[in-house]
Amino acid sequence: MVNSYRQSNIFTAALGGILASSMLVQAAPLTSPLTQIVNANTTTTATTTYASGNAPFAGGAAYTGPSGAYPVAQIFPKYAALYNAKTGDHFQSPQGLVSRSPTTGGADISALVTFEVPAEYSSNWCQVAFVLQNADSEATGSLQAQLYTSLAPAGTDVASWPSGNLRDQFLGNIDIVVGGEASFEAGSGPAATSNGFFPCSLISGRVYGGEIVPRGDSVKVSWPACNDGINIFVY
Repeated sequence: MVNSYRQSNIFTAALGGILASSMLVQAAPLTSPLTQIVNANTTTTATTTYASGNAPFAGGAAYTGPSGAYPVAQIFPKYAALYNAKTGDHFQSPQGLVSRSPTTGGADISALVTFEVPAEYSSNWCQVAFVLQNADSEATGSLQAQLYTSLAPAGTDVASWPSGNLRDQFLGNIDIVVGGEASFEAGSGPAATSNGFFPCSLISGRVYGGEIVPRGDSVKVSWPACNDGINIFVY
């Protein structure tokens, strides 16, 4: 279910404008307004420290998350790309997209995303979530997707990034809600068991990658990649 306080804060933050990441400060008290951290699509560097492949749910780890807490920040991907399952093509895109159709001959499109959780949040709880709030976001078909971790986060152009999508650990299935927050299908994976919660310390101060994959015979979900859709809430 969508937290009404969270919904209100997301809407307020959108109306108030997006705060620049340079304004980021130590996590404030839980009653403070929600801070949106938006990272434009940029290339990661060779010196970047990556989180381990299947963190933060290594070995199927499950967490309970905070009790009665409100989110203090919402982190969007630093980098987003699309992967074509038929051709193996990988390309940077400002638009997130997952799609599958019986008419495309297996040319499924999945979204590759790269997050950076600031080290300031190392003592907080994080929660991976998928929220469609933007007027430019849309979804049709099964309204279902799967979440995976990546062996290495996409962060460079196709000429220097490894071939394939580097898919790693399955995290769970989600049922997408247009105008709201997706729900995890119970028992479908470690993230579903934890409702997406994990200690931020497992990836804070590092770069972490994941993949959103279409589920069902026919589905199409699109969103502004660094302004809606997949994100991490901080508590």
